[in-house]
Amino acid sequence: MKRTLILLAACLAVLAQSACTLSLLRAPAPLPTPISLSTPTAPPATPPPTVPPAPGLPAVTLAPAASTALPGAVVPTAAPGVILPGSPSGPYGVIQVAAGGTLNIRSAAGTGSSVIGTFAATANNVMRTGPSTNLNNALWLQVNSLGGGTGWVDSAYLTEYVAPAAFCADARVTNLLANFGNAVKSSNGGALQPLVSPDHGMAVRLWRNGNAVIFDQAHSQWIFTSTFAHDWGAAPGSGLDTVGSIHAEVVPKWLDVLNGSYTPSCNIPQTGGASYDTSWPAIYANINFYSLYKPGPAGNENSWRTLLVGVEYVQNQPYIFSVMQLQWEP
Repeated sequence: MKRTLILLAACLAVLAQSACTLSLLRAPAPLPTPISLSTPTAPPATPPPTVPPAPGLPAVTLAPAASTALPGAVVPTAAPGVILPGSPSGPYGVIQVAAGGTLNIRSAAGTGSSVIGTFAATANNVMRTGPSTNLNNALWLQVNSLGGGTGWVDSAYLTEYVAPAAFCADARVTNLLANFGNAVKSSNGGALQPLVSPDHGMAVRLWRNGNAVIFDQAHSQWIFTSTFAHDWGAAPGSGLDTVGSIHAEVVPKWLDVLNGSYTPSCNIPQTGGASYDTSWPAIYANINFYSLYKPGPAGNENSWRTLLVGVEYVQNQPYIFSVMQLQWEP
């Protein structure tokens, strides 16, 4: 009997130990500690591509491509090469073509199609017939050819044409410039983004003959924080190249004008004198602009600075198309 009791006690001890072990195995695992993710930044991971310049023109450094859909254009959602219908519209002006150059009119969409005519670099009477198609990420538009008939052109080289007198009388443009100034002065990328052209983005030039860096609407919100170094090209006087982020090299020059006392002028560049060409670039012949001129103080007149702000209309709404800085260079 005593031996039975001892055996029973031993079994109970083993069961008790097993029960503890099972209890530990069933214990809930602790919840993971929440991780707070930092706000992402958007500097490009790789340097943007550089498009070789036309003779006599600076290179153009492209940010990630923006839509090139034009006012009234139907952005294709069908398979590439499918022609979509649309309504006739116009007039449009030619842009991004060097002075003396021409824009090819082709027999069909695509650079592989034969050239059946041309538009001059300053043409502002281009009329759309309506149809459009997308090939190789480019939107092609059917237009009336000057010699009769129809042809196709790449929409990247067209903009909605607005006569200079109508532009200078448009109060929406002065409101746009005021909103642009407020966004820059407050470093508010979210406020800047909707002001940028949804068709061609915002081409930024630190130097008149330097490189244009294009920020599409989506990426324009990061210009106040991005540390990506762009090549802005050579300064007009010293010839020294400038490489750096837009918020370090360009924005402070914008602020020098916008925080100062400047004079706006429609379609007329104002400067305090320079040894280089300060005219509006010929490739933007059909883009209207405002000159924001801040003169240098007495005794330091050479410290003048000017911003030339190009404005593009998209569906009859004005947007920032380009910003170019001018200053005195020895």
